[in-house]
Amino acid sequence: MMQEYLAAKEREKEVNLVDRGIRLMLEEALGREEKLGDGSNSDFWVGKAVCWEMCHCPPAIRDECPATKYTSLPCWEIEGTYCKLENKGPVVTGTDTSICEVCKVHKQYGGDKSVELKLYGRGIKTSIPRRA
Repeated sequence: MMQEYLAAKEREKEVNLVDRGIRLMLEEALGREEKLGDGSNSDFWVGKAVCWEMCHCPPAIRDECPATKYTSLPCWEIEGTYCKLENKGPVVTGTDTSICEVCKVHKQYGGDKSVELKLYGRGIKTSIPRRA
């Protein structure tokens, strides 16, 4: 009986090590600054009205917007959300945060913090040349 218990504890340790390794690899691969699913701040929107509902985004936009995929961060910290898309000559970028400063979502949940992008390269077609 004791050997079974010790073997089960050893397997549990191994699973926890593998789980931790996978989480670390995911965090590195995603370039995220926050821990994945560690119970603290794993989803910014828990208990809040999500931005895509507050802004009445249609399904076509909502399905592509990174704010719906990276919920550990508020929308104003993610490059390439639909709201931030801006034409700069022949290129579309997703870094214009001026809209965030006047947005009702940021005003409600961002407090007095300034807008600062923290997640890059995951947005809607950012930095893709437009067709002529």
